Amino acid sequence: DSVPAPGADPRTWFERHGDYLYRFALARVRRAEVAEDLVQEALLAAWRNRAEFDGRSSERTWLTAILKRKAIDWLRKRVREQLREAEQPA
Repeated sequence: DSVPAPGADPRTWFERHGDYLYRFALARVRRAEVAEDLVQEALLAAWRNRAEFDGRSSERTWLTAILKRKAIDWLRKRVREQLREAEQPA
């Protein structure tokens, strides 16, 4: 297993950036429970991939990029589901 980057601790990330990440997600998905879930998923993904963080960007920028991808995936899935529902015969 790889050695975690200095300061690579989800509790610390949440304390430092949790409010910002939540507001970022909420502004995109407009649903509080989904925003909370996406932040948790992003923090978990960051933890799993912490060895890839090389410090070229700030910790917040890195976490926000992960969260942005999670939000985009959620939005795409939602659009696909809505299209499928619209195609269903009445």
